[in-house]
Amino acid sequence: MDFEKTTIKVGILTISDSRTSSTSDINSFDSSGHNLIKLINDSNVIKSAKVVQYDCVTDDFDKIQAKMSEWCSERKVDVLLSTGGTGFSSRDVTPEATLGLVQKLTPGISQAIMNESLKLTPMAMLSRAVSGIYEKTLIINLPGSAKASKECLSVVAHTIPHAVSLIKDEKEISKQFHKQLDFTANNKSRVPECVTKIACRPRESQFPKISMKSALNILKEHAVLQYTENNKIKYPVVLIFSTGDELKSIKDSYGDCIRDTNSVMIKQILEQDHYKGQVFNFGIVRDNWDDLCKHFEDAFNNADIIITSGGVSMGEKDLIKHVLKEHFKSKIHFGRVNMKPGMPTTFVTLFFKDTKKYIFCLPGNPVSAGVCTHLFVLPYLRSVSGKKIIIHSLKAKLTHPINGLDIRPEYRRALLKYENGELYVSCLTNHQQSSRLLSFVGSNCLLHLPPSSKKANIESSTIMDVTLIKSIENTYIAPILNETNLSIEIIKKQGISDNIKKEELLLFSCINDVLHLMTENIFEAKTKNIPTDKPIILLVSTINYPMFFSSALGYVLYSPVYSSENLPPFPASIKDGYAIKYINEDCWSPNSNIFNVVQVSVAGTAPDCQKEIKEGECARISTGAPLPPGANCVVQVEDTAVVSKSSDGKVELAISILKEPKLFENVRSIGSDISVGQHLLDQKTVLGPFEIALLRSIGCENVQVYKCPSIHIIPCNDNSAYAISHKLKNMLEVADFKGNLFSQLLCKNLTNFSELFKNVFDYDDVIIICGSFFEFCDVVESHIHIRNDTRKISLGFGRMNHNEKNVVFLHIGICDSDYIYNCVHLFILPFLRFTSGRKKIISSIKTKCNVTLHNLPLDKFEKAELDYENGDFNVTCFTMNHQSCLVNIPSSADKMNNKLKEEKKTELDAIVTENSGSYFIYY
Repeated sequence: MDFEKTTIKVGILTISDSRTSSTSDINSFDSSGHNLIKLINDSNVIKSAKVVQYDCVTDDFDKIQAKMSEWCSERKVDVLLSTGGTGFSSRDVTPEATLGLVQKLTPGISQAIMNESLKLTPMAMLSRAVSGIYEKTLIINLPGSAKASKECLSVVAHTIPHAVSLIKDEKEISKQFHKQLDFTANNKSRVPECVTKIACRPRESQFPKISMKSALNILKEHAVLQYTENNKIKYPVVLIFSTGDELKSIKDSYGDCIRDTNSVMIKQILEQDHYKGQVFNFGIVRDNWDDLCKHFEDAFNNADIIITSGGVSMGEKDLIKHVLKEHFKSKIHFGRVNMKPGMPTTFVTLFFKDTKKYIFCLPGNPVSAGVCTHLFVLPYLRSVSGKKIIIHSLKAKLTHPINGLDIRPEYRRALLKYENGELYVSCLTNHQQSSRLLSFVGSNCLLHLPPSSKKANIESSTIMDVTLIKSIENTYIAPILNETNLSIEIIKKQGISDNIKKEELLLFSCINDVLHLMTENIFEAKTKNIPTDKPIILLVSTINYPMFFSSALGYVLYSPVYSSENLPPFPASIKDGYAIKYINEDCWSPNSNIFNVVQVSVAGTAPDCQKEIKEGECARISTGAPLPPGANCVVQVEDTAVVSKSSDGKVELAISILKEPKLFENVRSIGSDISVGQHLLDQKTVLGPFEIALLRSIGCENVQVYKCPSIHIIPCNDNSAYAISHKLKNMLEVADFKGNLFSQLLCKNLTNFSELFKNVFDYDDVIIICGSFFEFCDVVESHIHIRNDTRKISLGFGRMNHNEKNVVFLHIGICDSDYIYNCVHLFILPFLRFTSGRKKIISSIKTKCNVTLHNLPLDKFEKAELDYENGDFNVTCFTMNHQSCLVNIPSSADKMNNKLKEEKKTELDAIVTENSGSYFIYY
């Protein structure tokens, strides 16, 4: 029998008088049971297990036993997990029902759960949970709370597959399990000499520098689409961790420390790219051989793709490549790429328990990690997700000259702007060090620069290649947005009698003026404090790992942020090498420049524990490590040679320097990346992965952001309103709106509406009414209605007041897909972007079109597909297959069709409604 492919059938039995499996009532919802199902089916907490039975029963002895007996006797489940009924209450009878049924007790399981639970809370001693075996089924009692049941399951999850194989007498599976344990034990401490004998290590990397093109070709060879049994794409599970003894989690951090920003940043980059697979963050792993072996093995047990940051260079503690090659016998496809930043980037594959694993080992400097995630990891994940376009490459005109190119091809952080139909790119700063996260702020692309061997300088107006990393900055305003073609009428209460009065037609207006009217007059922005990340617990193998989901990602900053710390907090090395006290003499000779190695400084070394470096002395130093007192420069390891070493080869005693150093070379001074009081982020900055990483680097755990309102969609009076509300809800969900979205039941009269006001709506909610509306005008302060039937636009908006509650409302009354699509993308989504603090709320561009317009209605918006190719945004088709823009079809098509006859593409303005595979127009 195959240990990996055998499915363990699990039953979840919730025991409670107050809970139900129904999701309709939040007060009685079985959160514990549903959480256990999610942990087993989605998070794979029990290897090869699947929940096949689920039920809720009351705290009744006979009902509990009857359900347990049914599932066990009929072999419906291999493992039965009960949740609830284990306390001291008179109704808590789950242990008694279990003891009356089981044929064998399993006290070790119960004791293990109790021991680990007592480490978390002394209240655990009040649990009476038991476990045992009935027929061929293992029964385990778990507590009733979602948190406690998850914690208890984590204690025994890794032993359950072996327990099941023993109960079912599956000897081959048990044998494989013990072989796995033996493999781990036998390989625990086999540290190779290349790791222990520092002085014997090569002075230069043994891996050749391959080109970016070669690296991407290697990744392409290993990007294999996998499918489920239902012929759907199977998205690989991704697991991320950072390495480094110097790293602190934001919870454990204090001043003068280096915080882990990379693991959360990488996860958020994947989330921002809408990767559909599961992504888990293991947090921090120490630079220790045994720890790395253990965590890698645990990662291989639970994920298909592993992404690490740090530990891939030439430093004393850079062990990642050694662990993967020597311990796991993996194949390193490339260990260096000819690029800046990110040269040590490594790609590895191996077979673990007959399953192929893929490992991306990224540099530890945060900029390098971010750049390489965009250039290597995202293209690979897009490939295995079945996407056609895997790199978001565009061409843009350089706005300034660039001098002093690097010897390696460079990827500089830059700003890409769309202005009047053209793309322009600019470098915002010359401070592009790989440790300086600030270089990402304000940037939205990576500018590709050639090596100095090809060009000495680059002139202004040169057409350059860029890779998008977030939205294009768009300053173009299409004329249609300011074209006066919308009729406006106002419905409002009269001041004395409160009668409803319909005003005469007052004016014609344009889209931009209507948006201004909506945003400036009927909505007041709210704020809230939100964590930059939020810890949860992922249960895998034998360890509880702190996990994070990016709470602040996509929100908009309410106020500017200034730094309260210096980064680095001490003078730090930029490279792996030797810190020396350099005396600038007229004559420099390698033969006369021998330095005694008197100490070692690695990342994590306390600065106040170092001794002063004197003339003729040096300290072996790692990237990011504090510079010892007295030292004034760092010589990279490639520019040195070992003169003498200890007899066992573990320690260097003296080195020679082969190349004359420079004063303060390869040294980051205190506050060179970020200084105390420095302005970091502006108000209304959209918080992306790099902005959040910057906040976390200075210990910012919570941030004030614009609060997104809750949206309540209310179909009114007739069933046609349901069709409107359904389409509307789907559009808003696709648009990634950050607020809560609720669909209310059909509302047929003012009484029902008043109940909603009383029990549901809050002061900062937004109501979207679908269908007939005028029955509810008693609660309307003012109602503005805009309309253009030719262009299929009809929308109402205003404020409602009922029993001193005041909310914003929007109204769509016409059940037509074109009307709904146009109103959502021209008005509703721009309005919601404004409520969440966005600066840009509607985006328009010039497109090229080669489709004849004779068969298209004129003077309207037409849904179309937008794409980027050969330097142009093109409208490729007018179909229902994929709609990513609203094209403005003018009143006359003669001129445009004449251009097509002359084999020229015509220009059409378009309102961007969605992102495509080749560009981003985020808001």
